[in-house]
Amino acid sequence: MDIRTQIDLKKHVMYSASMEKIVKEHLRKRYPESEIHSMWEKVQMQYADFLKDLPYLGGRKNTHNGTGGTYDCIMVFAYYEALDHAPDMEELYAMNCEALLPGFRSIGKIANANNAVVRRIIHMAFQATERSEYNNDPDQPTGYIMKVEPYDKTVGSRYTFKRCPIAEFAKEHGYLDIMPAFCNSDYPAMEMIHAHLIRRHTCANADICDYWIVGDRSEAAMKHPKKTDAKGFWYNE
Repeated sequence: MDIRTQIDLKKHVMYSASMEKIVKEHLRKRYPESEIHSMWEKVQMQYADFLKDLPYLGGRKNTHNGTGGTYDCIMVFAYYEALDHAPDMEELYAMNCEALLPGFRSIGKIANANNAVVRRIIHMAFQATERSEYNNDPDQPTGYIMKVEPYDKTVGSRYTFKRCPIAEFAKEHGYLDIMPAFCNSDYPAMEMIHAHLIRRHTCANADICDYWIVGDRSEAAMKHPKKTDAKGFWYNE
């Protein structure tokens, strides 16, 4: 079965090759080889079904639709649904990290957020991501709404999301209880580049997702350690 025939590729993006490999690896941990093909097709069909009602999210020009982004997260939701909610939070978190972290790990080999020049470059990358969103387009009001604050080298980089399609998808489909598996992966992603994420809320448990990125050896990092709330979300006071 070619799942692409079930998806409007002018409107949506396929899950990444990395995510396909990850899902198949996790299926093999659960099922004998004779069942992998049928279960893989079940997951794919669930993915296609999810996309039928999903609004346009900016296509490939949107940074968040790349590997480890929106569509890979929807594939993880499809895996969870196709397996009748059997995967637990730990497995879903692992799958998301397996897709998201390799890119950050590669960056971290040559970039250290404790360096002032690197922090400036990281901030410029956030600005480029903001420009890749289309939240100012009145014809496409359903994607991310990202706002990057002016850079202050003494404070670090700050930006917010007032809308997150992944959180909205979870709300619509009743998956908010597993959203920590997706939101929490932002923390190890920053650790890969020797940065420390300071965040009080996400769009999955509040009206805003607030990011403050500093070096992991900074005074701010020491003052704002990571904690866990009652629902499993990581946050900083």
